[in-house]
Amino acid sequence: MKIDQLLTEANIAAKLKDPKTIKMLGIAMRHDATLPRRKVAALGGAIFKQEMDPKKQAENDQKILALWSELLDDSLRSTDYGDISIDGKFDDWLTRLYINGIVEYEDINGEGGDALGAWKALSIRGKLKPEHQDFNKFRSLKQLQAVVQKREYRDELARIKDAETIEKHKRERKEIVVLDDEKFLAVIPLNYGSCYTFNNSAGFQASFCTGSSSGARWFERYAPEGPIISILDKENTEDENSKWQIHAPTGQMNNGNQTITYSRGDAKVAELFPGLMKKIVAGMKANAEEIRAASKEIKPGGYDITAAIEELKDKFPKSFASGEKEPEPEPEPEQAPEGEERTYVVTLLATGRQARVQGTSEDDVIRKVRERHPDIQPEELRVEPAENEQ
Repeated sequence: MKIDQLLTEANIAAKLKDPKTIKMLGIAMRHDATLPRRKVAALGGAIFKQEMDPKKQAENDQKILALWSELLDDSLRSTDYGDISIDGKFDDWLTRLYINGIVEYEDINGEGGDALGAWKALSIRGKLKPEHQDFNKFRSLKQLQAVVQKREYRDELARIKDAETIEKHKRERKEIVVLDDEKFLAVIPLNYGSCYTFNNSAGFQASFCTGSSSGARWFERYAPEGPIISILDKENTEDENSKWQIHAPTGQMNNGNQTITYSRGDAKVAELFPGLMKKIVAGMKANAEEIRAASKEIKPGGYDITAAIEELKDKFPKSFASGEKEPEPEPEPEQAPEGEERTYVVTLLATGRQARVQGTSEDDVIRKVRERHPDIQPEELRVEPAENEQ
């Protein structure tokens, strides 16, 4: 099937040709107080009046059809079970119900869309009984709703709904990856969709408030204060410590079920993942401009990554310092017993020229060299005991 043919079939405005049906649609819309007022006002209320001029009436008919098509698509695009607007499968049926006064726009836009989404989700998975398979036999949305709410479909719909919700947020998520290697994934979420996806997919079911069912308001609460960082341990995805969320401005470093939080989280991350924070910071530095530009929608001017990194170091010193080797103490230069002279090799670093000088210590040798050459600075010299003196 060609794409233009598919789009035509999916668009109710392209399919409705009967003037009587269009007239009835206009009448129904004129008397529907639940239509979005701004959209109707944008077209002018006069479009619903009968015009004497056939040309003017034809123009109004097209505006009515376009508005109705838009309203149907908006209602069916974001149901609990995904986008069901694409193929236009339900448009004719819903339009018939509407012009016959069985439903209003509010019924379609609210629970009606979800009921149709539930029916379609069951249908395409072969989960409907034969007597429920043809939705055209339903005489109203309420009748359809009563069927999909039956106990025999309830558990299956719950599973489908959870999967569809995750997929919806996956499609809508915005985030910037700052680390993605064989062991870790770390991202800075830029919207609620990213936080919800992080909570509910890839292993352990996390309980971070920013990814909960009410997480949008929590994301809007925390994100403007500074970047949130979501971390996944790819090698241990089923454990509560496989997921972490960090928010330096509020001092939070919490594991997946939030049994380890704040400073305890800092110590635990240092123990479990030594060196991880340095990798994350390196990724933030490498993507600083992209993060700043993308976060302008969250905070005026975007995130200041330099300041954010300093805050991470300040709030989580243990995890940031983890993975560093203790520096080995430098051996003390071997000194001759006090008052006893020995031979040292002095190298002028700029030229490589060498001289053998007697002295009681390296400092004594440098002093003697500078007495003869006061323009030479100590850092320009390397002083080492002569081999036969070691």
